[in-house]
Amino acid sequence: MIPVCPTCGSPGVPLLFGLPIREARLAAQDGKLALAGCLRPDVPPNWQCPQHHRWHYGSDSDLQAQILSILKVYGYDASDE
Repeated sequence: MIPVCPTCGSPGVPLLFGLPIREARLAAQDGKLALAGCLRPDVPPNWQCPQHHRWHYGSDSDLQAQILSILKVYGYDASDE
């Protein structure tokens, strides 16, 4: 399920913190992920809408699984790590 922004009602995309790998940059260019940079707040948001509103929704494990499935579409292979 894709959550909607509590501020504007737009659909959200997963928000990824940290230095992005190539596949994450490609997914962000296509609007499948949002890149948040390397500094994480104490209670980090995990979704972002096209208007750049950020919020927290759902469990971190569900979000990580969703991010991994997006990265795999762009060629990411976890066994390479």
